[in-house]
Amino acid sequence: MTTDGTAGGTIELSRDVLRGSHRASNRNAPLIRTESSDSAEEMQSEVPIPLAKVETDQQIRVLHVDDNPQIGDLIETFLERVNDEFCVVSETSAVAALDRLREENIDCVVSDYQMPNTDGLELLEIVREQYPDLPFILFTGHGSEEIASEAIQAGVTDYMQKGTGTDQYEVLANRVENAVEKRRTEQQFWNALSWYQRLVEQEIAGVCIVQNHEFVYVNRKLAKTFGYTQSELVGASPARITAADDSSFFEDVQSENYGVQALESTFTGICADGERVTVEVSGGAIDYDDAPAWIGILRATDDYPESED
Repeated sequence: MTTDGTAGGTIELSRDVLRGSHRASNRNAPLIRTESSDSAEEMQSEVPIPLAKVETDQQIRVLHVDDNPQIGDLIETFLERVNDEFCVVSETSAVAALDRLREENIDCVVSDYQMPNTDGLELLEIVREQYPDLPFILFTGHGSEEIASEAIQAGVTDYMQKGTGTDQYEVLANRVENAVEKRRTEQQFWNALSWYQRLVEQEIAGVCIVQNHEFVYVNRKLAKTFGYTQSELVGASPARITAADDSSFFEDVQSENYGVQALESTFTGICADGERVTVEVSGGAIDYDDAPAWIGILRATDDYPESED
């Protein structure tokens, strides 16, 4: 995955990263662009991310479930020692664990298998019903191929047998960290896609991409705002919607480095019928089809009647 936290960037995921995601398997996401490669698992999908820096929570909250409180204390101590970004809480029953999940934001569950009343597999099944994509690692000293197979069928994120020595906690910590990072990547992707759908498909604002001195993409909202159809603007110079006496903005956009990474500005636009409108714009540099480009969000502040397609 690649992301650009600056304005106008993109978030990119390989199909392999999304594999196993319940959200990915339950919907057909309309991505902005998908690029093929030699391997089907390496196909890349991209959507633009919001024009704001993406903040990532560094702390990882782990819920450990084991009916032996001494083991819980041990797991807390070692995991937090291995990774100082971990915050580990322990519960001794499935009921208490589920209560904790409802009350707090948990990034990963680590559960023993053999527990009274409700074992680790039963807890996994309940968690999957309520929190389909929450990382769940079965960490047990009573493992077998049968248990591992059942855990996989129930949607376990990872399966690990308890061993001897402290090295196992480093392995466990690494698996927790990897599982949480993968989930956060998926969440960022879906959030970006949701933003893209609301912005572009629901026509909340005009969106365009400029590359090689021409529009390579405009959404219908932008075209209607200036009295054109999309096909009339794609392939045209941005000068077509820019007043001749206020052309400096798109001149900067079309420079070789596509201007600054993030900007907010206004310019005077010109509509198809010659009407002048004041346009607020924000955007920044991106890579589009492996080449530099600029993505912008445009909004006419004047009360100009939009034409119908």
